[in-house]
Amino acid sequence: MRAGFVFAAVFLSVAAMSARAETPAAPPIFLVEDMGNARDQYVSSHLEPFAVYSGADRALDEDDIARLRQVDAARQRAVAAMPFFTGDLDADGRMTLDEYKLANLYESRDEAELGMKARFANFDRNGDGIVTLDEALKSPPLPRMPLAYGLSDTARVAALLALDPNKDGKLTEDEFKALLLSAFAFYDKNGDGALSKAEKAERAATVRQFRQEQEKRQKP
Repeated sequence: MRAGFVFAAVFLSVAAMSARAETPAAPPIFLVEDMGNARDQYVSSHLEPFAVYSGADRALDEDDIARLRQVDAARQRAVAAMPFFTGDLDADGRMTLDEYKLANLYESRDEAELGMKARFANFDRNGDGIVTLDEALKSPPLPRMPLAYGLSDTARVAALLALDPNKDGKLTEDEFKALLLSAFAFYDKNGDGALSKAEKAERAATVRQFRQEQEKRQKP
């Protein structure tokens, strides 16, 4: 009797361990946040940008990430210099504080005056009251809105590469497609290729919980 009890306990323990081992891991949030309700559409919508990120060889590697970081840096410089292009009203290649104020009339109130002067000083690197394009390009970036999921586009692509299943330094299109199918299958419990109302609710709850946790981390 005792031997039978021990055997049953061991059997149940092994079965439980096996069930845990077969439980799929939750996919990373950046594969869940914009997941559509149809599997094929979800996969194709992610494979198209992946083909652009990965280049002609259709495999993502560190060289691709470095290229994306260059593009991201160039875009940030362009955004930082945008006030110069919109504030150089006479197109003489120089922006004065008066021009900057005129270009931002919607802020020209007494309570906004100090803030405008401070922002202008952010561009006026030598303090001579004139902002050149070179100064605008070299000025420190103004505060940016926090990212909704804590990752920039480039960081998300880098996070994809970190998912490389065989860890050979390349994420191929086939490997990425398999990751997408696995992520969708995590919520598509019945495997019919479409998320039911209950399955969509589970996915939405995952995203909502992540947003709440992200907001808590961003609070001072």
